[in-house]
Amino acid sequence: MAQMLAFIGPCLPFAALGLPLAVILSEYYASEIGLSLGVVGAVFMVVRLFDIFVDPLVGWGMDKTRTRWGRFKLWMFICLPILFVSTGFIFLAPAGVSPIYLGCWLIIIYIGFSIAALSQSSWGSILTDNYNERTRIFAWWQMANIVGIIAVLLIPILVMNVMGGSKTLAVQAMGVFIMVLLPVMIGIALWVVPEKISNTSAHDVRLSDYFRMLRRPNVIRVLLADLWLGLAPGIMGALFFFYFIQTKGLNREQCNIAMFLYFFAGLVGAPIWNWASKKYNKHRTLIASSLIFAVIYAGLGFLPEKNFPVTAGLVFLAGIPYAASLLLTRALMADIGDEVLLETGHDHKGTLMAILSATTKLGYAFSVLTMSALAALGFDNRVETNSTEALMWVQIFFVGLPVAFLLLGALAMRSYNLTPERYAEIQAGLREKGISNDTGTAPGH
Repeated sequence: MAQMLAFIGPCLPFAALGLPLAVILSEYYASEIGLSLGVVGAVFMVVRLFDIFVDPLVGWGMDKTRTRWGRFKLWMFICLPILFVSTGFIFLAPAGVSPIYLGCWLIIIYIGFSIAALSQSSWGSILTDNYNERTRIFAWWQMANIVGIIAVLLIPILVMNVMGGSKTLAVQAMGVFIMVLLPVMIGIALWVVPEKISNTSAHDVRLSDYFRMLRRPNVIRVLLADLWLGLAPGIMGALFFFYFIQTKGLNREQCNIAMFLYFFAGLVGAPIWNWASKKYNKHRTLIASSLIFAVIYAGLGFLPEKNFPVTAGLVFLAGIPYAASLLLTRALMADIGDEVLLETGHDHKGTLMAILSATTKLGYAFSVLTMSALAALGFDNRVETNSTEALMWVQIFFVGLPVAFLLLGALAMRSYNLTPERYAEIQAGLREKGISNDTGTAPGH
């Protein structure tokens, strides 16, 4: 358990950084820093699309890496200075900075974030070769991410409501919080958690390897599910404040509390989906959680105005299935990595995790584009009351699109066939061939 806690420790600063990047900073730069909503949406979208091409390069580097410290621990160390410096420039930016300033530092922070996310998820994929234990590791990983999100969400509540500080001060406090945690948590993980030195060859990774992975039916299914299931919460995060303030009459404090409850519910959901995946297997659990999420999320369109208790309750329920997709898609892709290892003799886990991370980012990139689309359709975040037509588009984008994407995510996994029985055959084949599956010491054992 000490190793497990050390491994998930970096999730706290990573998630604390990821939430503002996905939800808070775009709205903050539009409302407080002084950039227009359309410009902010365009800058975030362009940078995120650029960031998608970073992941294959990082995956290539990780698959090529062989050091006495391991493959993924070295990359975890590399991300530290990049994230530390860029976090300071993004969160402590003065009012009136240019779009170029925002775009350049966003590129740097996303590069660091890509390295951090890929190195940790790839590291987690080799800590065990047990089908259910792998899900357990990613369930803990997801819960730690949620704790990091909750922690960073509490900061504006404390700064603005308890201390009486400004929104600018709250965002700056988030940045300082992340900068303090980064060296502490990464340092503990690198010190405590083992990584077995892989005895598979550091083969030549080519662009063709990515296309070869993309031709695998199960990879396609997981990637499509990850894309659709990433679009849904991405749109929710980008438009959360606009929807509940402009169409449901809540104030910012109530929105902050509702978002806190949404992510807190993920702590309830992660153990549930971990248990369900053991009982019903991973891909069926992913399908069920997506359908449940779609049904609950659709209810957000029928919420009464200015009724915070009902809104908070339904947002909390929506947070329970939200926790399933990230942990299950990564556990599923790790299983596919072992299948590839058996068939080819090469370890492509870095490549596979890079492809998965790219689709997640693609979903979030297009979700931010909804902000620019709303601006083009007449919505103005700087006025208290928008036109009826503009608010109609907010509701369509916030409710209708995520429900459709959640249903598509469930549909994508319908034909997935790497079952627990097939995975047992894969492990038996690896043992028979004497091929290292690159496992380290499993946390908790």
